[in-house]
Amino acid sequence: MNLSACEPVMDRYFALLDSQLSDLSEARRQDFLRELRAHVMDRLEQMTAPSEVDCRNVLKALGTPDEIARTYRMEMILRSSSWSLSPLAVLRTTLRWTVAGIQGYAVFVVALVGYLIAASFYICALLKVFFPKNVGFYISEAGPNLAQFPVQHGVEYLAPYFIPIAILVGYLSTFGTTLLIRFLMRHFSRLRKKI
Repeated sequence: MNLSACEPVMDRYFALLDSQLSDLSEARRQDFLRELRAHVMDRLEQMTAPSEVDCRNVLKALGTPDEIARTYRMEMILRSSSWSLSPLAVLRTTLRWTVAGIQGYAVFVVALVGYLIAASFYICALLKVFFPKNVGFYISEAGPNLAQFPVQHGVEYLAPYFIPIAILVGYLSTFGTTLLIRFLMRHFSRLRKKI
């Protein structure tokens, strides 16, 4: 098969994509470009005699080099953070992903809520030291409450055990939120690959 008509178009396209990915390591960039070029060649080989127009159509179907570079960077970030146990790394990734679409926004909101719940338990454990009569697990007519200011209402439960239990619940919330976000990142990444 003669692909000489496509060579100049493909060379310009991949040179532009290479410049868009210049912040990546040489090995990673070349590996990605080689894989993408093989994909384009496979598509062109399915045609009997591909012309320059066919080549442009195949490249247009892939997207612009800028779009491919942004998508590839996001996939790399998601892939690396989907195995991280650091809440900060996961939250930073979901914040970047928020810009990419509604899935990223939904995952960011879940992360934010989960980490805020964890932070509230850590803060309550810390405040119990300074306000032992006002911070704790109280049950009153209004329902359960973690703090009562200026005066307490209801009955305090877990009084001597509140600090270690609040720290444990905060830790479990942090860890559980991180695991949930990692799962959602991997799930949405697989979902996008199917599309």
